[in-house]
This record gives sequence, C-alpha cells and structure tokens, in this order.
Amino acid sequence: LIFQDVIASLHSYFTCNLLIAFSVIISFKQFGGRPMECMLPMGFSGAWEQYAENFCWAQDTYFIPPKVFVEDISAEERRERRISYYQWMPFFLLFQAACFKAPTFIWKYFAGQSGIY
Repeated sequence: LIFQDVIASLHSYFTCNLLIAFSVIISFKQFGGRPMECMLPMGFSGAWEQYAENFCWAQDTYFIPPKVFVEDISAEERRERRISYYQWMPFFLLFQAACFKAPTFIWKYFAGQSGIY
C-alpha cells in the first residue's frame, strides 16, 4: 500500500511538473521566438518573409532538395514528403499534466467530504 502511494505521488507531482516544464520550453520557441525559419527568395522584404514563415508554420510543409524545381514534383509526391508537426503540442502537454493531477484533486475533494481527510 505504501509503495502504491509513492508511485501515485510521483505521477501526481513529478510527472505533472515535468509535463508543464516541457510545455513551457516548447512555448518559448513557438510563441516567443521564431518557430520556423524558411529558405526564401532574396527578393522577399521583411514583411513578406514574416508572412511566408507564418504561412509555413500554420500549414503542413514538405521537403524539396535545393536543386529540384517545385513544378517538377507531383501532388502525390508532395503528400509523401509532407512534414507534419503540431503547433498545439504545448496545450496537449498541459492537458496531460491536468489529467495526471486531476485524480489527486478528486481524491482530496471526496476524502474531505467524507470526513476521512
């Protein structure tokens, strides 16, 4: 019984805090810095560069080697080369942290209502 309490405490405290820490680290890069840096033509001004990087970040992208023309790649091959990533990852990590912490809050609430705790 004591071993189970230790494991439950580890999940409730350390796992929750670790997920929150990872969420904060990822958030700094995605929402505070430059989450994606695209290779752009030399003629793009600062505003066009920002627009292109925001568009690339919001859409799935695909990799094309520097010596290959975009027009030479079919739509099917673009789908195969697609690079998917989640902009929502910090929020998923926070949700997971809440899921690890929720049983502790629920347990304390019901234990307090029953007079045990």
